[in-house]
Amino acid sequence: MATARPVAAGLLLMAALLLPMEAVEARTAIVKAGEGWKLEVDGQPYVVKGVTFSGTGGPANFDRDCEQLKTLGVNTLRTWGTGDETTALLDAARKHGLRVLVGLWLRPGRPGMENDDAFDYVRDAKGREAQLQATVAQVRRFKDHPAVLAWGVGNEVILNSPDEPSKVAYARFLEKVVRAVKKADPSHPVLSVDAWTLGIPLWEKYVPSLDAYGLNVYGRGIHALAAAVKQAGGRKPWFITEFGAQGEWEVPKDARGVPQEPGDGEKYDVIVDGWRNALAPHVQTGRCLGLFVFNYSAAVDHTGLWLGMLSGTSTRPAWHAVREAYTGVKPSPALPVPVRLEVRGVEKGWANVAFDVTSATPLEVSFAYNFRGAPTRVERDRVTVLESRTGSTPGTWRVRLPAVAGAIKLYGLAKDGAGNLVAATTSVVTPATP
Repeated sequence: MATARPVAAGLLLMAALLLPMEAVEARTAIVKAGEGWKLEVDGQPYVVKGVTFSGTGGPANFDRDCEQLKTLGVNTLRTWGTGDETTALLDAARKHGLRVLVGLWLRPGRPGMENDDAFDYVRDAKGREAQLQATVAQVRRFKDHPAVLAWGVGNEVILNSPDEPSKVAYARFLEKVVRAVKKADPSHPVLSVDAWTLGIPLWEKYVPSLDAYGLNVYGRGIHALAAAVKQAGGRKPWFITEFGAQGEWEVPKDARGVPQEPGDGEKYDVIVDGWRNALAPHVQTGRCLGLFVFNYSAAVDHTGLWLGMLSGTSTRPAWHAVREAYTGVKPSPALPVPVRLEVRGVEKGWANVAFDVTSATPLEVSFAYNFRGAPTRVERDRVTVLESRTGSTPGTWRVRLPAVAGAIKLYGLAKDGAGNLVAATTSVVTPATP
């Protein structure tokens, strides 16, 4: 009996040492559950409440980024690819109890996406093999990290393929990649990502090894998504891998040819409604396994102001919408509400602007512009602050217009003392002036 306690203590010590090693495996599985499926992490049910992740300033900020996202009720991040920063992100995610859908980038089939790259999936056999080997190398590099939830292969490549032969060639190649990823890492599911349900017919026909679909969806059309999945022949569970307000590519244009950006109230409401009402029934039945809202980034550019959760150091309505969707917590104090942004005339390079915002606290008002008719991608994405002066009556300003010829998007920006930034947009035609 005298030796029993030391032996027991030794066994407890061994168990303590072994348990963390078992937890590090972090096995993820999608298992059939009745008429649907369920996502499990280490044998426990897991519903993705996620955001896509670009970060606010690289690895130095990842710890703070993950800590802030955790307070919003976020449990999962999605990236589009891997790189030198991936380990730091996975480490920060693990520290704060988050998981990551790790993106495995595959090149698009035509210009229009990042860097206007284009790849020929029909003819470039050497290029296909190079992508396959690079993808598998990344899987082997990160597969044992406990923050990895699953792999997301490609992003809207089918959407960005020039013709049907290219789409089929890509789909056939994708099956080869998926099989190789699953062979290298049998512990994490593999999905592929495309726009709406465009990929489903091709995935069903040519990519049987996929565990789930990743669907990028924007706007109120999310209410029709489940029916569209069924109509497209979908037979597997799905994640919403990007979501937010209706995008520039689908909104109507105004009389000056500028896409009409949804208001901040609509941007907020569509996120909360999308999760609570459009997706909740399908999460419950096990068809939808989770959501990623686009996008956690501090970028002050066209896409960032339209769809982002942050703008520089300021929080946008989408930030608060994510928190309400995932936790039920509403913003306090209430966010300022833009009521009107109106250009009342242009004279000698200055616009007379009325900008009304309802707010319980004083606001810092500024104006900026974006020129979507610019010749380069960098210029088309840029948002530039404009000189402005208060007008002769409350709620009016004189705004100096930029020296570009054509229709520009004009932003009215209002920031409260809590760091919340709201925006309203309109358009104005600006003759080029010195």
